[in-house]
Amino acid sequence: MGEQVRGAAAERQYNKRWLIGLLGGMLLLGILAAVWMFTISARLPQELAIHWNSKNEVDGWSSLWGVALTTVLTMPGVGGIIAALAVLARGQNALLARIGAGVAVGLGMGVGALMVAVVAGQIGLSESSQAEISNPVMGAGLALAAAGGALVMCLYKPGEMDRSPSPEVLVANNEATAGDSSLAAAAKERAARGETMAIKVSMGPWAWLLSAGVGGVVAVSTYFIFPALALLGVVVGGLIWVFTRGTAVISAEGVKVLASGFFKIMPLKWEEIHNATVEDIKAMDYGGWGYRMSGGAVGFIMANGPAVVIEAGFHQRFLISMPSTLKAAEAAALINAYVRNTKVKN
Repeated sequence: MGEQVRGAAAERQYNKRWLIGLLGGMLLLGILAAVWMFTISARLPQELAIHWNSKNEVDGWSSLWGVALTTVLTMPGVGGIIAALAVLARGQNALLARIGAGVAVGLGMGVGALMVAVVAGQIGLSESSQAEISNPVMGAGLALAAAGGALVMCLYKPGEMDRSPSPEVLVANNEATAGDSSLAAAAKERAARGETMAIKVSMGPWAWLLSAGVGGVVAVSTYFIFPALALLGVVVGGLIWVFTRGTAVISAEGVKVLASGFFKIMPLKWEEIHNATVEDIKAMDYGGWGYRMSGGAVGFIMANGPAVVIEAGFHQRFLISMPSTLKAAEAAALINAYVRNTKVKN
């Protein structure tokens, strides 16, 4: 079969529908599993066993509500993060994206199967100290998870990502790098006055989803190892939150980024900066979103789209996402003006 050919807008809609479908499907399965648990609540012990030690002795319990809620949240949480990364990774490799989507569904369904098997193993027990995971239910659940993942892998057929820069970015880059443009002239005056430009950048609503999602998955998964370890979810979620928003500062001292407005990263002095350009970047080219280090590049990447790319040191690239193409052009022009100023002074 030939490669899928769609327009850029159609491709975005196709992948958006798949991502929503994958998340919604796993959430629905989690809800159905929780509903089943409540339909058999009269046949279950008051407290359900949820953890066994190395001697196969029960050492952790939860209410039915706790198990049901964990099932509903964990299925789309675990599978959803992988599904989102898979869809976003299609620019690097469409086959990898398809495999990732299949793994996401298989893993999400597998987690759900485990929770159902835990509950099924306690049907008819008056108390849960002798509870065991139901092996037949677990086996059937894993088989369904594998089948579901394989089906998604076969049906999901993303096209290759359009990697050509937008016309707006090309125009913005020409304006920012040309020494005789009106934008360059304005930047030259600002640099001569030693002005500071501060630009706020963030992942927007995705910051909440990423922080809460990853933090929640870590909290739930570690809780079953040792309850107190669930606090790691708060730590992980907080760290992600810090690096999903920040302020890019261009001043007479140089360029820096303040993650969450206070944590200084990527500090650069004018003596080490060669130039700045405006580029249309893809986050996955640099390993994803947030504060990234990949090969010879360091980036504060909040989204696909316009970014200021600074060439510095010995073949090093520093990328800072921008909220708009206009802001990217203004920032790059000011950086280039400061660089020229520094060279003239020296």
